[in-house]
Amino acid sequence: MVEDASEVEDVTSTLSHDELLEVTKSSVCTLISCDPLLSDLPTDIILEEVLAQIAVEHGQSITLYISREDEPALKVIVPQNSSIRDLKKAVARHFEIYQQRIGSKVKISWKYIWKTYDLNFDCLILDDDQSSIADYGVTNKVTLTFKKKRKKTRKFT
Repeated sequence: MVEDASEVEDVTSTLSHDELLEVTKSSVCTLISCDPLLSDLPTDIILEEVLAQIAVEHGQSITLYISREDEPALKVIVPQNSSIRDLKKAVARHFEIYQQRIGSKVKISWKYIWKTYDLNFDCLILDDDQSSIADYGVTNKVTLTFKKKRKKTRKFT
C-alpha cells in the first residue's frame, strides 16, 4: 500500500492540473457507472443532486416525474412536506439542470408557464400554491402532467 501511495504521488506530480482533473472525472464516471446503486445517476452529477438522492434514500424526500407532451419525463425530487409553490420551484430548478446537461441556451419564463399551465395529478389540478402536495394525494414515484389552464368566461349581465 505504501508503494501504491508513492506511485500515485509520482504520477500526480507529473500531470498538469487539467490532466489531473480529467483523470479524476474519468475515475468518478467509471465508479458511478459500475455501481448498481449509482448507475442511474448522470455522470456529471452535481452536489445538489447527490444530497437530494440521499434525502430520498433516507425517506425525507420523494421522487416525482413531470410528463411533458413530446419530451422525456423530468425527474424532480422534493421534500415530502413540500407545498405546491415548493414543487413549482423544484420543477424550474430541475429543468434548469436538465437544460445545462443538454447544452440548451433557451430562456424559460416560468411566470408565463405557471400563468398558462397547471400541474395535474390524477385528474386533480394542483392550483393552490399554499397547499401541501400531500393534500392532493401526491406520493413517491407518481407522474404529474402539465395541463393548459382554462380561460375564464365572462358573464355579461
